Amino acid sequence: MGWFGTLHWLVARRLRSSWPLLLITSFGILAAVTMMSVGVIYTRALAEGGLKHMLASTSPRVLNIHLITQNRPLGPADYQALRSTVEEIAQDRMGFMLRAMERYGFSQGNTRMMRPSAEGPAQGAPALDAPTGRPFFLTGFQDHSEIVAGNWPQSGPALHEKGVELEAVMGERAAKSMALDVGSRVVLVPFLTDPEERIGITIVGLAVPTDPGEEYWMNSPLNFFDVVDTDDRIIVPFYVTEESFFGGMGTKYPSLVGDFTWWLFLDTSMMNASNVVSTREALRGLESDVNQKFPRTLVLSGLKVTIKDFRRELLLAQVPIFLFLSLVVLVILYFLALIMGLLAGARYDEAALLRSRGASILQVTGLLVFVEGIVALAAMIAGPFLALAIVRYLLLSTINPIGDAETTLPVGISLDMFVMGAIGGVLALLVLVGSSINRARPSMVESLRDRARPPTLPLLQRYYIDLVVLAAVVFVLWQIQGREGFVVRDLATKDVKVDLVLLVGPILVLLGVAVVVMRVLPWLVRIMAWMGERVAPAWAAFALARLARDPIPYGALVTILMLSAALGVFGATFQATLSLSQTEQALYRAGGEVVIGGPNLSRSDVDKLADTPFIRSFTPVVRVSASLLDWLPGTSVTLLAVDPEAMVDIVWFREDFAEESLAGLMATLRPLSFSPAGTDEDALGIGLPNDAESLGVWLNLSGLHENTPLPGFNFWARIVDSRGRMHNIFMGEITRPSPNTPGGLGQNTPAGQDGSWTLFEAEIPEVVVAQGEQIRLVTLYFSRKSFSRIPPGRIMMDDITVKSASGPPEGLVVEGYEGPGRWVPLVNRGQVLDQVEYTPQAARSGTRGLVFSWGEQFGESPRGILMPGGSFPLPAVGGPDFNIGDIIRVKVQGHLFPIIIRETTNFFPSVDPTNKNFLILPIEQYRQYVRRAYNVNIDDPGAFWLSLVPGVDREQVLTSVAERFGSFASYRDRNVLVETAQRNPLTGGGWNGLTILSLSAITLAVLLTLIIHAVVAIHTGRVDLTVARTLGFSRVQIFLSLALERVMVAAIGLGVGSAVGVWLGRWVLGFLDITSRGRPVVPPMVLVVQEWLVALVLSGLVAASLLAILVAVVSAHRLRLADVLRTGE
Repeated sequence: MGWFGTLHWLVARRLRSSWPLLLITSFGILAAVTMMSVGVIYTRALAEGGLKHMLASTSPRVLNIHLITQNRPLGPADYQALRSTVEEIAQDRMGFMLRAMERYGFSQGNTRMMRPSAEGPAQGAPALDAPTGRPFFLTGFQDHSEIVAGNWPQSGPALHEKGVELEAVMGERAAKSMALDVGSRVVLVPFLTDPEERIGITIVGLAVPTDPGEEYWMNSPLNFFDVVDTDDRIIVPFYVTEESFFGGMGTKYPSLVGDFTWWLFLDTSMMNASNVVSTREALRGLESDVNQKFPRTLVLSGLKVTIKDFRRELLLAQVPIFLFLSLVVLVILYFLALIMGLLAGARYDEAALLRSRGASILQVTGLLVFVEGIVALAAMIAGPFLALAIVRYLLLSTINPIGDAETTLPVGISLDMFVMGAIGGVLALLVLVGSSINRARPSMVESLRDRARPPTLPLLQRYYIDLVVLAAVVFVLWQIQGREGFVVRDLATKDVKVDLVLLVGPILVLLGVAVVVMRVLPWLVRIMAWMGERVAPAWAAFALARLARDPIPYGALVTILMLSAALGVFGATFQATLSLSQTEQALYRAGGEVVIGGPNLSRSDVDKLADTPFIRSFTPVVRVSASLLDWLPGTSVTLLAVDPEAMVDIVWFREDFAEESLAGLMATLRPLSFSPAGTDEDALGIGLPNDAESLGVWLNLSGLHENTPLPGFNFWARIVDSRGRMHNIFMGEITRPSPNTPGGLGQNTPAGQDGSWTLFEAEIPEVVVAQGEQIRLVTLYFSRKSFSRIPPGRIMMDDITVKSASGPPEGLVVEGYEGPGRWVPLVNRGQVLDQVEYTPQAARSGTRGLVFSWGEQFGESPRGILMPGGSFPLPAVGGPDFNIGDIIRVKVQGHLFPIIIRETTNFFPSVDPTNKNFLILPIEQYRQYVRRAYNVNIDDPGAFWLSLVPGVDREQVLTSVAERFGSFASYRDRNVLVETAQRNPLTGGGWNGLTILSLSAITLAVLLTLIIHAVVAIHTGRVDLTVARTLGFSRVQIFLSLALERVMVAAIGLGVGSAVGVWLGRWVLGFLDITSRGRPVVPPMVLVVQEWLVALVLSGLVAASLLAILVAVVSAHRLRLADVLRTGE
């Protein structure tokens, strides 16, 4: 018989005798190959779903392309050359996804606008502050707009010697702002040096956008229908046809320049995960090609950022999936090694017999692994197809991105799924080869010796290989901690990168825990056996002795149970945590349950919301950047002014954001009523009679510096009426004291001197008291002219006097500064704060007067005293860098006010403390203080935050709100944002299917392992069990003994595994707590465990252990005592 014949004979005999082993190893190999392929296919499906989700959740206005050529001549020939070149390049680069194109252009330069007067046409040069007229053309404008008055331009341009006449259409809002109407005529002056050249524009129609939210309008229709107020000028848009633009302005003034924009509307359905890179390169090529022809051309598109974010998010999504599937394959490979060790233990004699007949280790290994190699090859071929079927029919439905629900995600055959399947097959084959070498290594003598006295140390421990593994674990952990995780942000490119080498860290951690368990378990069971001999019943001592005699197989069972439980808990942790984090990020970013935004919101819109049904509460939101005067120079914070009472019902707030609850935080802001009809009358100001005619204040100016002139040093009073309107009253100009006027005279009052005291008196305008309602004095302040310098000094005040028709002739003293001190100094910029004191030395009459003093020269801001009308300093909730009790001066748009930190919080919805610290202020107190101190209104709210009545029809409420606020406002529903985040496939949405599939495969592997071990253990320990029965053990005691062995194994494995899984999840997710742009996640992740999934996994493992006990008991019950004793070794 030749070599081939011998091999065929041996393989055939081995197949007949070892088919159970071959069947189980086939399952393990196929599982490894399939899971590796599933990982690739599923990741590809996630990529397709994630791209679809990102494109669908991003406005087409953002994705479309703005191609802007700047400062190009208006001449028709120049424009035609520009147009043909740009459109050719655009078609060449983006034609594969280009579905429409529109052109937009407007004249640049300072074309001042003039309006003819009633006496005749406009003459001379326009004023320097005149609005800028901006004629523009936009293709498709008439198709997407609606004429509300007049008609579209019908006549072409009319050129004449000194200019051109055009017909134009204005936006209805712009016309109203400029007091223009159909038939109005304006004149634009293209050259300020030659005002005789005129562009006459006749308004022939007024228009509004048909649908302001339409994709056609790209960024916003406001630029075409409303006046644009920039920092230095007002721009008025006029629509003209493209033919009139170039045939009129371009022909008459070809040297004028303008900006021309091409709007490229993209069909993003043409994009998929495989062509995002080529799409990005096409965008770069478009910008490069156009700039080579026309420098300074801009190509603006959110698609570039979307592609970049998609690639980053995909990378971050691949990290946990790779980790999880790697751990799954690790458990499957360990399952293969363990099964080979259990089932092949009975085949050691076969290998030893071959060795005794002269076969080498290599030959025996080849024979043992030959059939497994064929199985591995078959699995590498079939596994990817099985993986494709699993993903397509089981997992694909769990990926549910927003977008077109009828469009299925493309999942097909690809090379990478075969490559990864082959890697899984090779890894499984290497495990089998290693196991076969271990089986082929012992000789016949060594085989008999190991059977008689099983080794207590596995091979890894005998040669201290496990210590090498632990050293590798420590090294990798040190590297991970040093680099702060697996994902790092490149400081140069700002890209997020993953260190693939460090991703083996979690795998090494589980291996490290396994080797520690294998090291500790023998000692643990020996101690337990020693104790069991002395205190435990015989059946328990017998079980513990069996564990101590041969701990390696039981240690292997503990290890696979530990790995499986750890993986189950980790799988139930990472998916739920990532998904919840995305939900909480959406809740945090949104702010209110419903958010209304837009540039045209005002405080008067409060009435619109108050009249809207089903709105539970709402608050205006003012968000500005503020500077802190008492911190390092340049320190800025985000100031958020809100209604604290309403906020409790509006925003989402996690309990770990602050030590206090949201209600507790908002309560510290203590909102007060600032209406003059409020309950705290004294805090609102000094009440004046309804028929007050004049107001006087006695000042003692002896504290002013006598050697410094005081030109332009003015004294003012500020009064608030019942409607909340502020009125400034000029009380007089203060001059330097002189011998003839010891106290100084107010130039507004020719008389009124009492020793060193001077009465500054002024009439109260009739408009202030015209309604006959009560008015209040709230502020007394001093100002200076721009170039005057007011040195440090002090002024004493007393006896604020009001004269009225119903009062005494000498006037009524309404404030003598005798009561509690209600006046506080206005906040100044310097290092030395202004002071207010109540002292007897400052009294003109009575027992006390007020002293206002300043230690630094006057600046631009007014200095004086006011009654704040509420808490002073303003109460605030500070961010994490503040401390409770801090008093800080804040500057917003040149206005100063003090705050006191009443509470702190680490996070607050809609603000990012990792980027800039923040302050939360009560909006009414903030508004009233600024008005009293500076007589200015704070900015109109940038948004309104709403909460709705539970159970209401949200669509109906939003429709009602939209009707009240108009089409130029934006509306954001927090529930929609949350749903969008939850359905994002790249952030955990839909990963449960993969988790359950993987854990099901592992549970099946554990079940097979425990059952096979139970059968093998009963077979190899049949003599011990028979002897125990012979010595008097009952069947119940044998059952209890076998159950105790496996209960201990399950308890140790599941307990350690669960703890390791929780720690592993917390540790790994701690490094994934970053966004796709490398920023910390706000708010931070909170570890969440899907309890139902953990319960399902642990229940499956417990059920497998119980089934193994049952199999062991049945196998032991079927032992024939006589046969075992007769044939026993």
